[in-house]
Amino acid sequence: METIIQPTRYVNPMVDVAFKQIFGQEKNKRLMRELLEHVFRVTISELNYVNVEHPGRTYEDRNAVFDLECHSEQIGDFIVEVQVKEQKHFAERALYYGTFPITAQAPRGQWDYALKPVFFLGFVNFALSFPGEKDNGCIHRYSLRNDSTGARMTDCLQFVFMEVQKFGKALDECNSFEEKFLYYFKNLPTFAEKPPQEQDSYFEELLTAAEYAKMNRKTMTDYERRLKIMRDNWSAEQFMIEKATTEGLEKGMAQGMAQGKLEAERRIASRMLEEGFEKDQIALITGLSLDQLE
Repeated sequence: METIIQPTRYVNPMVDVAFKQIFGQEKNKRLMRELLEHVFRVTISELNYVNVEHPGRTYEDRNAVFDLECHSEQIGDFIVEVQVKEQKHFAERALYYGTFPITAQAPRGQWDYALKPVFFLGFVNFALSFPGEKDNGCIHRYSLRNDSTGARMTDCLQFVFMEVQKFGKALDECNSFEEKFLYYFKNLPTFAEKPPQEQDSYFEELLTAAEYAKMNRKTMTDYERRLKIMRDNWSAEQFMIEKATTEGLEKGMAQGMAQGKLEAERRIASRMLEEGFEKDQIALITGLSLDQLE
């Protein structure tokens, strides 16, 4: 019998259905537009959703869901994605998806390669770790730059990744729009009631859009099913981590005891050799082979 998920007042935006409920509807377009403006430091006069649904890319099919694609004729293209589980080639995968809107810009016939920028925004539920990079907070920005001077080669491909689970500030500790957004994005499912101190109209609208009761019956059912899958996956992963840790400790202890016993036998054998004992006697007492004694 399938377990029924008891919903909270506000949905979990890390579930793709909930994310689209909040940010992918025309009536909530302001939420996406202002988020992109703050994150990428641009001004967007108009924003249109492009190919919001991607057939075949379901939560069950893969660990990440390609959630929203937006286009601004004035600015360029925006890809927004939620990545629930860590992936070995995550950076390469983001780069791969970033090339889709780029290649789509190529017209037939002559072309001078004047590209409009592509912006990739990813919300990740794990710790980012790229080679040679030190910990620099929860918000990571990448672009094509000169390795020596830091000067940009081009503005046509930019990435911003936000580590949701890593963010740990309280609301009154947030110093920017991005930090405040991360606070709400992470903590929405924990709110029993609307935070009483909220006065910003953007976050008031965000809270309204994130209410579980605002979903229609079909979306509710889909959300509950996917939320259950996400929780079950998390529970299974925690069990495997705990099991591997326990087995690793037990194996490490066994290896350590065996190594300690061997070292003790070697010290005893060395002392016996110094005292003139025959090697056959030493081997019998210590358990070491004649080759080991040599």
